[in-house]
Amino acid sequence: MLCDKRIFLVEDDLKINFEGKSIKFNTSIYKNINRYFMPILEFVNQTGGKININGSKIDIKFKEKSSICIDYCISDYKFTVINSALYISLFDMCRILSIRSKWDYSRSTISLYWDKINYRNCKNIYGRVGLIRFEDITAGGEYLDSDNLEKLRVVADYMYSAGIPFHIAWIPRFVDPQNGIDNDISKDYSMPNANFLFTMEYLLNRNGTIGLHGYTHQYGDEVSAVGTEFSDERNNDEKSIRKRVEAAINTAKKLELPVKFFETPHYAATAFQQSIFEQYFDIIYEPFVGIWGDRIVKSPRNYRTLYIPTPLGYVEEKDGIGKMINRINNLGEATLASLFYHPYIDFEYITLKIGISRYKLSGYSENSPLHQIAKALYYKGGDFTKITDLNLNSKKYEFKKLFYSFLNSHKYSKLR
Repeated sequence: MLCDKRIFLVEDDLKINFEGKSIKFNTSIYKNINRYFMPILEFVNQTGGKININGSKIDIKFKEKSSICIDYCISDYKFTVINSALYISLFDMCRILSIRSKWDYSRSTISLYWDKINYRNCKNIYGRVGLIRFEDITAGGEYLDSDNLEKLRVVADYMYSAGIPFHIAWIPRFVDPQNGIDNDISKDYSMPNANFLFTMEYLLNRNGTIGLHGYTHQYGDEVSAVGTEFSDERNNDEKSIRKRVEAAINTAKKLELPVKFFETPHYAATAFQQSIFEQYFDIIYEPFVGIWGDRIVKSPRNYRTLYIPTPLGYVEEKDGIGKMINRINNLGEATLASLFYHPYIDFEYITLKIGISRYKLSGYSENSPLHQIAKALYYKGGDFTKITDLNLNSKKYEFKKLFYSFLNSHKYSKLR
């Protein structure tokens, strides 16, 4: 898609290397908030390729690689024209050419190199629906560290190769009041924030689905991903609820990140708060308040929004993997095989290293908790699925039938 109405700022000190050699652009690299754009003609020419641009048609050819043909008017890649030169986002350039990246904040350098691994999305279909969500992904703490973001991309590669669609519970704004941190990547530029946005796009491209995990996932002086944002006492009036939900949605829109679900921090929402959430979302990735069961519930308020629980819970750090495997092995036939996981637990099982000719390599131990979970669910007959692909008529899971008299009770009468 040609994005010609954006306002770009020149990024003077950012350096780009490719296969160990510095690229000297004659024109500037630009950024739009936290998304880098580079001149596609110069990049291809300086990296040993040939490019021909004819109207909206682009043909790219590298030695020993298949030709790439793009019509930027109808593609989903992010293009723009600056001073008569055609620019493309860094992520989309990497996606088109199968290029990996290494970010060095201290040197303001992004090192690019060919991705020599042939990833295949292996889809295994068994019978039981399996759902997995990566929890508390936010531009703060461990997820701003360059190596950790690279490791998160390695996790996404594994999920893609194993044929496991996954879901990302994203906290749009990271707040740590006691340390003076308030980080909104739709407003605040930094190289770590740009790396985080790049990684979010990478996760999407690896069959991930993004959802909103609150707006800040905190309240008052609490830290994001730790605090509770919605409850009986917190943001419990309609104005406050809508303000935070709409702020989260608008952040995603500004960053052009598609969000498909909402999840309340710590599942602490009230029935009233959920009634507001479902006015914005068709999928609420948490149990329906009042029915803390193990099946999917369709809202009896709008007859549309699905509430998807996680009966398997989560892994309490790596020491809890045994309990998770035990829960998976003892799943009941009617229980939804749904869980959430904090991917940083797997980071210690991933090794980032440099191979021959400075080619970047990564090692990922099959003993990691995430590998063990995937294997256990496969052995249990799990068919990993995106929540957006759930078939309402599927016999692989059941919807909990709700008695409408439930809503007629005094406790829930205000929701009608």
